[in-house]
Amino acid sequence: MIEEKIFKPGSTLFLTGISLVSLAFFGPDAAGHRTGSFFDVATSSSWGKWLEFAAAWCSFKIILLSLGLFLVIESLVVILAASKNNHLSRVVYSLQLLPGFGFLIGGYYLIKALL
Repeated sequence: MIEEKIFKPGSTLFLTGISLVSLAFFGPDAAGHRTGSFFDVATSSSWGKWLEFAAAWCSFKIILLSLGLFLVIESLVVILAASKNNHLSRVVYSLQLLPGFGFLIGGYYLIKALL
């Protein structure tokens, strides 16, 4: 019974986050374009060319990865807070900065790919 109260609130967030991370890593690449990491394709876009859809898709995958990691970390925070471990939950909550920076970087590359 006590395990349900602790793990139930975070399980939905965790499964949603893992699904988004999986979609980012295992989703389709930019077909017909350069092979390699989707980070490389996203960073290779230039400001002069409009509507580089391959780089825009890879930038969107960076945003999905960041959002998925955000949800996974949030699920850990919810589980730790439900188990009354407040100090550790605050420390884990500070890790939210990493996906936040990833979201900003992905947004920057998305705008760069489209404009």
